[in-house]
Amino acid sequence: MATTGVLFMADGIEPAELTAMKRRFAATAEEHERLSGGLAGHMAAEWNRLDAPAPPALADAARARYAAVAGTATVGNGYGVAAHPLTAALDAMRNLDLTPSGIRADPAGSAALLRTASWLVDTAAATTAEQAAALSRSDPDWSAFITFIEALVAPT
Repeated sequence: MATTGVLFMADGIEPAELTAMKRRFAATAEEHERLSGGLAGHMAAEWNRLDAPAPPALADAARARYAAVAGTATVGNGYGVAAHPLTAALDAMRNLDLTPSGIRADPAGSAALLRTASWLVDTAAATTAEQAAALSRSDPDWSAFITFIEALVAPT
């Protein structure tokens, strides 16, 4: 249907490319959820360690350590957030009848749902890119903390 921007096979069978795209979206959403949960778990353990009183020898490392943990925990949450619009896009695509009769029954609705799915994928991609950039910004804090600890435990 030229006016909807949707191409379909005359036999009504979903194209293999669309099936593969849905599979990749599902796998990516699951991976984002796994990554989010993993980072949350690691950072929860770090918060428990940071909540304990720090000895004076570690006082100078506290700023870098707190900044690194806070940044990494925030990124972990962001990956979980990115999974939601991707899952919603996948649900929209699964509910979209791309058969010739389905498109003909509601061309405007089909186009609107497909545009929304596209927007949701774009939102998930932008959120993922923002989280990747934010995670890289925590590297200097992790490095500063590690350097401090290495200097502290280095043989004299």
